[in-house]
Amino acid sequence: MRRLLLALPLLFAVPVRAQAMKIGYVDVQRAVQEVEEGKAARARLQHELQQKQADIAKKRAELEKMKADYDKQAPVLSEDAKRKRQEDLQKAFVEAQNAAGQMQEELSGKEQEAMQGISKRLLQIVAEVSERESFNFVIDKSALLYAPAASDVTNEVVRRYNERFGGAAKASPEKKPAAPKK
Repeated sequence: MRRLLLALPLLFAVPVRAQAMKIGYVDVQRAVQEVEEGKAARARLQHELQQKQADIAKKRAELEKMKADYDKQAPVLSEDAKRKRQEDLQKAFVEAQNAAGQMQEELSGKEQEAMQGISKRLLQIVAEVSERESFNFVIDKSALLYAPAASDVTNEVVRRYNERFGGAAKASPEKKPAAPKK
């Protein structure tokens, strides 16, 4: 009974403390997609991906031609020549697979590198917005089950990020050469 009386003031103190807390959230995934630097990085990576896919398609066509040539010539080739051609085909196929895997790893690494830089700067902006808005906590939206829309500071974070960093390091050089062409 005595413990209950001692705990009673604590039960009433918790709601008062909870009311004083201000919690916001940021949709980090959306913010990364909407900041100018993120858009520029995605466009750059997409362009590189298309170039690499074109190279792979070219190699695939070469492999298909090699296979078709082998199929046509197989009936007249000696066993040694057949074996040599099959080994060459297999080697070319393995090289093409390795090149495709290496390309995927390279692009993933570049994407991760770009996103790490953006994420680091995004955290700076979140800290500034949190301080200005007097938030006790700012949480990633992906960790929330529910939150009122009024607590969403994603738009403010994106706006401030673009003001501060604006993708100038990555996006502006691509835009400047395009302007004189118009």
